[in-house]
This record gives sequence, structure tokens and C-alpha cells, in this order.
Amino acid sequence: MPKADYKFWTKKGLIERIKELEGLTGTGIEESKVASEATATIRKKGREGKEFKFREHPTRFIALRFAYLGWNYNGLNVQQGPTPLPTVEGLVLKALATCKLIESETDLEACQFSRCGRTDKGVSALAQVISLRVRSRLAPEEQQNEANDDRELSYMTMLNNLLPLDIRIYQVCLHPPDNFDARFSCVARHYKYFFVARNGNFDVDSMRTAAKIMVGTHDFRNFCKIDGSKQITNFNRHILHADITSVGHQFRAGTDADVYVFDLKGTAFLWHQVRCIMGILLLVGQGLEKPDIVGKLLDVKQYPCKPIYDMASDTPLVLYNCEFGDDVRWKGLKDFASSATGTAISSSRGVAYALWYDGLVKNELQFAMHSVIESAADESRSDANASRTKVQTGDGMGRWLSEYVPVQQRPVMDSFEVLNERWLQRKTKAVEAGSNGDKTDEDEAVRMSAEQA
Repeated sequence: MPKADYKFWTKKGLIERIKELEGLTGTGIEESKVASEATATIRKKGREGKEFKFREHPTRFIALRFAYLGWNYNGLNVQQGPTPLPTVEGLVLKALATCKLIESETDLEACQFSRCGRTDKGVSALAQVISLRVRSRLAPEEQQNEANDDRELSYMTMLNNLLPLDIRIYQVCLHPPDNFDARFSCVARHYKYFFVARNGNFDVDSMRTAAKIMVGTHDFRNFCKIDGSKQITNFNRHILHADITSVGHQFRAGTDADVYVFDLKGTAFLWHQVRCIMGILLLVGQGLEKPDIVGKLLDVKQYPCKPIYDMASDTPLVLYNCEFGDDVRWKGLKDFASSATGTAISSSRGVAYALWYDGLVKNELQFAMHSVIESAADESRSDANASRTKVQTGDGMGRWLSEYVPVQQRPVMDSFEVLNERWLQRKTKAVEAGSNGDKTDEDEAVRMSAEQA
């Protein structure tokens, strides 16, 4: 039955037509509506029920470069057991799996996953890199031609739409060189540690002198935390650059405060190496240790075991850059010709501005709170801590000690040989317990993983 053309009908005619339709039983209309809804439901269920067959799609090996603010996360690496906070890697892998870019967020071997630099709880990164195999829109032969890059899936946009605002993927390498690996292809890792010197409480020149002693190849067993699960026996690492400089830009640190940064670049680092180094440098800056303490701790004949001391706080540390060869060519959003590129760039800039704005406003409020509290303090009262020593650890709070014990006079930890053997014994015991039907092997694995986090 042809549809009526109502656009030339009079108002009176339309009213009569409506009354006529209202007088019908309505069965046809209702049945039509029900049938339509049923059809839509079937289609929806059909879409939901249709399994995404990942292995029917082509894949390609890529590298992703991203930044994150670490204080909201339990480090980079995904952990075996539960963690108090999510890990950066866990969220990235979940986003990859949600986008169907990888088949499973737990099977890292299947996607040839590799990370460049491990960062611990609270530590940030501005140029972290992972490499992995992901789903592609292009056939293998099309992937070889860089002219087809604009037709590829928008990996950065897809992932950023699912990730928290403080984790941003900003570059992709669609054509890594042969045998590329995010970890082993990295030629240098650059860390920065920020700290504030207030009222001249740090001798920055002495800190700089101590830092430069580290340049070159040395045994850093006394500047790290030993991970028994890695069974490391070689602690030699090569430092390319170590220096302390004033931060150029200014913010509301106060007229009596200056911001400095410790720059450390090396080919590879041990677990907690940067924070242990910074912990010693802060002691040097406060005059509690002389600069030559660094050289003494690097002499493993004199100090075969690490003296017990506090490493620096985590929040001021950032993995500033991971350097690769010139054959690793990175592309950002601006390098792709797409109708959606402009929107993606605008969104990316908006997120970056929002994070900066949030930090700036919080800094202003914190400075105002600091000023109010300082103005209300009664300096005429005697200080109960006057006879104690405050040791700064980079968190602004520090730690009060009734008596400072020089590093050279402190107890030492067990040697790496003992720590490695102890871990092996625990692991063996856990495996044996598991083979006897107990479930302690899994519990032990989770516990050891938590200890390493």
C-alpha cells in the first residue's frame, strides 16, 4: 500500500485522518512495532553473540611511546598478584585487549611483548616504550609500504580513548627495524630526579662532585636493591652522564627555595639504582657524608655488601627518555593524514593542558596553605628537634634522628650470593609443597611478587 503524501493536506484533513487512524484496532500498528523491536533485539544479540576471531585478522609488530604520572599507580609492570593500586602496564594491556588489538591481556608471550625501562610505584615516565604484535587493518604486503600508514588503525587514538588521562600514548613506530625489542634495543635510559634546596640546606656543588664520580663503568651492587628472583651476579653498569643543574622555569617554590634536577643517563640500570644513588647524594648535600663516599661504595673490595641506608622518595623521579637508534622512526598524531587527526590532536592537547592546569592550581593552593601555616608559627618557642638531625629523603618531610650514624659505620646487608641462594631455597620449597598437593606454591609466588613490587 503506497504511503500518503501529507505535506499538501489541510489542517482539517489531517485532523480527520488522525481520528480515522485512532478508530482502528491498532493491531497492525502494535504488531509492526513488536516485530520491529524483536528484529532489532535479534540483530543486537547476533552482534553480541558473534565471536571476534582474532586470528583471522592480520597482525603487525609495532612500538608505542607513552607518558604517565606515576603517583597514582603501583609501578609500571603488571604483577602476578593483587596490588593496592593499578599498574600502568595492566591498564595499557587491558585497553589493548578491549580494542581487540591483542588476543589476551595476560598472555604476553603471544603478542611478543617487551618493555623498555621498569619504573616502580610512584615513579613517572615521559618516554616509556613497549613493543608488541597487534591486530592490523592492512594485509602483510600492504604493511611494508609506508604509503599505507594513513590507512592503518589509529592505535594511539583507540588506546587513549580508554586510558586514564594521566597515561597518554603519543607516538608509534609502525616499521621497527628487524629484531627490534623495546628492552634490548634501547641504547640509553635517561632519568631525572627533582629536589628543592631551601635556605641553602643543600650543598649542591658537593652533590655534583659526588655525582660525577659515577660516570663510567662501575659495580653498583651497593647502589641498588637486589632482586633474588632475577639471580643477578653482574652488577656492572655504564653511566654516560651524571650532573645536577638548576631548573630553568620557576614556580611557586618560595623566595627562599630553588629547584634542582639530578640528570642521570646510562645504558642500563639495576632495581632502585637511581633512588639509592639519590639517597646518598642527599646525604652528601646535607653535609652528613663527604662526596668521596660514592667512590668508597663503588669499591666492592672495601664494601662487598651494601650498608643499610634510606633510598630517596619515589615521586620526584621520572624516566625522562629511552633512546634508540636513528633507524627507529616515531610518528605522532600530526604525522598521519586522516579526517579524524585534527580532533585527536585537539583532544590530546586538551588533556595535556588539563593536567598542567590541575597541577598549577594545586601548587597555588598548596603554596597558600604553606604561607598561612608559616605565618601562624611561633618562632619564639624552643624547637624540640634542635638537638636532633633531620635527614632529607626527597619527599619534603625527611626523618628526624637522635644521632646520625655515618654510612661507613652502619650494619651491612647480606651479600648478593646469600640473597640469591635464599630466594632459590624458598622457591624450591614452594614448588615441593605444591607437588605434594598443597597450595602454598601459588601463595608463595604471589607473596614474592608483592615483595618485589
